[in-house]
Amino acid sequence: MICLLGQDPVLVSLDRIFLLAEPETQVEGSSEDAVQETKKNRVQEMEMKLLEKVQELKSDVNKSWLGSLISTIIGNLKLSISNIHIRYEDLESNFGHPFAAGITLERLSAMTVDDSGKETFVTGGALDRIQKSVELDRLALYLDSDIAPWHVNKQWEDLLPSEWVQVFRFGTKDGKPAHELTKKHTYVLEPVSGNAKYSKLRQNEFADSGQPLHKAAVNLDDVTICLPKDGYRDVLKLADNFAAFNQRLKYAHYRPHVSVKSDPRSWWKYAYRVVSDQMKKASGKLSWEQVLKYASLRKRYISLYASLLKSDPSRAVVEDNKDIEELDRGLDIELILQWRMLAHKFVEQSLESNLDLRKQKAKNLGGLDGAVSL
Repeated sequence: MICLLGQDPVLVSLDRIFLLAEPETQVEGSSEDAVQETKKNRVQEMEMKLLEKVQELKSDVNKSWLGSLISTIIGNLKLSISNIHIRYEDLESNFGHPFAAGITLERLSAMTVDDSGKETFVTGGALDRIQKSVELDRLALYLDSDIAPWHVNKQWEDLLPSEWVQVFRFGTKDGKPAHELTKKHTYVLEPVSGNAKYSKLRQNEFADSGQPLHKAAVNLDDVTICLPKDGYRDVLKLADNFAAFNQRLKYAHYRPHVSVKSDPRSWWKYAYRVVSDQMKKASGKLSWEQVLKYASLRKRYISLYASLLKSDPSRAVVEDNKDIEELDRGLDIELILQWRMLAHKFVEQSLESNLDLRKQKAKNLGGLDGAVSL
């Protein structure tokens, strides 16, 4: 099928998306270098995203031909999502009581319609006034307690597409895809269907009529929500398990690589460092010495980072600089990003100032040439 962008609706179709997840709660100790490398990569990734957002705010794409094309495509996007099943199995959070949670969706579709509810295609100024229609079929959320986890005798990646469909529809039995549902789901949200309408008025219509600029109406069939006692127990255990895992993960780089029995001293040091770090963060207070230290560090960091950016205008971020890496070791990611964005702003203002200065010099030289010719 050939689709002419800007002339035909763009169809996005997603079908048979299956995902099976389980928790990974074993946290291994990481070296300080490995932690710093991960931190460095995360900072660079987030810095690039922030810079991209800044550029998007400055760009004037919406007034260009490309912006018009993009608006037309989005305004006429036709969406179809069907046969979705995402399942989470947990054998660890509530030991002896394995449970599974999942979300299923039979179909979700959305399209642009006219005043009579028929599918249409809009362009140009008509995009200022858009109407969308959404259809929902059998969206459900389940939480099954005391379950037997799904199991197949071969690798999941070796399953045929038809076997994946069978597993996520009926489960497994004796290491193979089952042919019928062995146990009904315990639904937190019973399968629900419905439809929705969305409309956006033109600015002049909004101003003249006094009606809402955006209007949405949602109609759902019977909505039944229920959380049984066993499900409530499993949710609490899951929340506790995630909280404990996040705590272990946060201090993984302190964690010894040996067992408690072989080196208890290292584990006592680990416990002391973690508790000390938590108490320091909980207090939320800085001494005057720390305030002065961070003020001096901030000035040094921004100045160094800005000078590195100026030395090579072609690069968006500074990579593999030993001085910056050494400073980053003792700083939180949020603080690093804040200081780096300030450095970018300083460089931008400096370049704009230099450009204005050159323009002023050129203007003065032009005036001088005119005076000489007279």
